[in-house]
Amino acid sequence: MTAVEKAIADMVAAQVAEAERRILERLSIPEDKNLTFSEACEYLRISDYTLRQLCREKRIPHRVIGSEGSRKPKYLFSTVSLDRWVREQEARNYKRS
Repeated sequence: MTAVEKAIADMVAAQVAEAERRILERLSIPEDKNLTFSEACEYLRISDYTLRQLCREKRIPHRVIGSEGSRKPKYLFSTVSLDRWVREQEARNYKRS
């Protein structure tokens, strides 16, 4: 293999590696879905009461749909935000020795 062929092979290998990295990065981006209150309870495997308390205390990411001060607000949750919140909770509750 000549020096030119080697240089071309190295450039092609670098380009292929970069393309693979970008493809894997795109594949790892989770799809964001909006969940209703009951769907979020199932998704997180927590009770209605616990999720409602977390929302009232503004300790979990959510959106409120409806007029401010409504007696029966509708809550929506993003799966990406909930996943991030769960990871933060795990990190907060885990201490490395």
